[in-house]
Amino acid sequence: MAKQRGRGMAAIEYPTGMNQGGDPSQCWVKLKPDGRVDVLSGTVDLGQGAKTIQTQIVAEVLGVPTDWVTFDNSNTDTSPLCTGSFASRATFMGGNAARIAAERARERVLDIASRLLEVDAADLDIDEGEVFVKGATEKRVGVPDVAAAATWQFGELITGTGAYLKPYANVDPETGRTDRNPHAGISYGACVADVEVDDETGAVAVTKLIQVYDVGRAINPMFVEGQLQGGGIMGLSFGLLESSYPYYPSVEHRGSEFGSYLSASIEGLPEVETVLLENPDVDGPFGAKGVGEMASNGIGPAIVAAIHDAIGIWVTESPITPERVLRALDEKAGGGGEPRRDGKRYVFDESLSVNALATGISFEVNV
Repeated sequence: MAKQRGRGMAAIEYPTGMNQGGDPSQCWVKLKPDGRVDVLSGTVDLGQGAKTIQTQIVAEVLGVPTDWVTFDNSNTDTSPLCTGSFASRATFMGGNAARIAAERARERVLDIASRLLEVDAADLDIDEGEVFVKGATEKRVGVPDVAAAATWQFGELITGTGAYLKPYANVDPETGRTDRNPHAGISYGACVADVEVDDETGAVAVTKLIQVYDVGRAINPMFVEGQLQGGGIMGLSFGLLESSYPYYPSVEHRGSEFGSYLSASIEGLPEVETVLLENPDVDGPFGAKGVGEMASNGIGPAIVAAIHDAIGIWVTESPITPERVLRALDEKAGGGGEPRRDGKRYVFDESLSVNALATGISFEVNV
């Protein structure tokens, strides 16, 4: 025997924002006299595309081209508050704040335009940087002209502020129930991993990852797919390579430099297939949900299940090193159970479902 093939799957659900809520984001949108748009937000872009997403949201709401919009989060003293870029909340929370701010600025644009066109604001719409009368599109005025009129003719500033807060959910200590839904939104996903396991060396190679995620609404599909692919490779590292504290809680064997910290590289990456499902969230901006962190969560459990499919063993500790694979094979042959550092032994119930693995549930029997 040598290389054996297997396939495993893991299913995931992941909440958006802080558990129990209470994590607001704020935004300020204003028009310059030439019609260009400034967006001031506290959302930090960590590479996930927050600047671009909020720019797109504001441009869509205002009906102007995206290149008219400048996103600024350069100074925490002058920017509106954002609780932080964590918990996959940047698009959902920050995007909602930007949407609300842009909607209020849009109302001001329509108000000024209604005076110029002598038409009720409710009869106006905006598209491609121009305000026009519904049903009589030839009667129109450019957003730059509206902004100029606000500044020089009416002495007004076109602006809008927005804030989004999922109210804090209080927990009843007796029942554990909350007085409201504690989550802003729930994202769902599934991952399938194909592996080859060398039962002589213990080496595991992931040959293909298939990822399917309900993203609510993909405001920027290329960004979402890139984020999910990147998360998949991170999950691959978590599953097979990364071990920051190999002898936790003792750290004497911990690597002293980044070069000793293993993570996946371009060489040997598997084929990655990513599928986006759009099931809009009623509270998300244009239906979007948070997807950032969950992209890496299901890979490890899927690999664990695939290894079991290939050679019939459960590896219950990550990373899944060749040593751990061979130890599990030896224990399976001897019928023992994996030895623990305290001298006792683990016995893993092979009837466990993949879903149990995906949630991180561990089952131990000391014998």
